[in-house]
Amino acid sequence: MLEACVAAVDEGRAVFPISDAIYMEVTKIGPYRQRRDLAEVIEHVSGYRVITSRVVIAEHEVESLLDRVVGPNRVPIHPMDYLDWGVARAFGKVGGFRIRSTTTGEDLTGDARARHPRGPEDFDRKLAKAELELNRSSLRGPTPEEEPSLRELGWHPKAAFEITTTRATQEIEQVQRFNANPAWRRGRIRDVIAAREIGIEINNILWSGLSARSVSLEAAFPDPAETFRQFDSMPSFDVSVSLKTEFHRDPLHNWTPNDLLDIDALSSTLPYCDIVLTDKAAAHAARSVATRFHATVLSDIMELPELL
Repeated sequence: MLEACVAAVDEGRAVFPISDAIYMEVTKIGPYRQRRDLAEVIEHVSGYRVITSRVVIAEHEVESLLDRVVGPNRVPIHPMDYLDWGVARAFGKVGGFRIRSTTTGEDLTGDARARHPRGPEDFDRKLAKAELELNRSSLRGPTPEEEPSLRELGWHPKAAFEITTTRATQEIEQVQRFNANPAWRRGRIRDVIAAREIGIEINNILWSGLSARSVSLEAAFPDPAETFRQFDSMPSFDVSVSLKTEFHRDPLHNWTPNDLLDIDALSSTLPYCDIVLTDKAAAHAARSVATRFHATVLSDIMELPELL
């Protein structure tokens, strides 16, 4: 399997990008050796090619929607490539090392490069090596010897995962609301989930875009019957709402933080990638959505070589 994936990369037939969800999943692994071994395989296959974070994807989709419905933003958001390189890009940051003055903050990178004793090329090599090591250490995490000093400095590897735990609790609370009024599961359940998605996941992004255009939500979306269709035109929003709706149809579904990580990862990839590999539960829910984006969803990695 590994040989098939690497061959596809070497021959230019496929790219296997990683995402912020992958970094969070690896962070949860306790044993350093397991993280290190996994990081080596990920580097071998992905080369640290990444897709940008779901937040950045959502920002661009919301802006596209508002451009279409209201009009262009007077100050357009900073563009970000969907497919890029490095851990910073996976979390929606620009990344890259810069050298700045400690007194003025002025960027001195160009001057330092020109004055480097062994020449600009050696400077570039050292910076590239430093960035590669940053990517490696971000994925594999600290060694057991490094952990104590990092924790003293405030390192908390599961901080981001705790946010996902809070989000899972919100879904559990919604299960209880549906249980109190089961008719919603047989009726407008998707509308309920879509309204929650707007309020919980993209509310700040939406209000920022509306404020930049000096328009209210009611003015931008005056027709309630049309509003959900317009929001569904945003691919990652559509995937997230569809998957959460599918899970909420089952009153016995046991929501976990991993469900939210799966949904985030699928929302970022399903609309924009050709093939997505996930676990059986998520794959079952995702296949009905995947047809809208002409994507293939797999739950068995042994099916992958034939598609490559």
